[in-house]
Amino acid sequence: MNSLQILSFVGFTLLVAVITWWKVRKADTGSQQGYFLAGRSLKAPVIAASLMLTNLSTEQLVGLSGQAYKSGMSVMGWEVTS
Repeated sequence: MNSLQILSFVGFTLLVAVITWWKVRKADTGSQQGYFLAGRSLKAPVIAASLMLTNLSTEQLVGLSGQAYKSGMSVMGWEVTS
């Protein structure tokens, strides 16, 4: 790895940390409801994206593409109907 890659990784990680801190600095994390339910302030698109991305992984992005190439698109039926 060269220094540009390391610098990019560290810079992006710091950027994400700063944005996260900025967003949660006033959050109510003192109670169970505030911590686990985000103070009931999340909107439907955020909840839907969270549910979708929880199931999205490398296995879906790489593995199922290879499986579909090998055995046809029928393998995608499992993901679409589940």
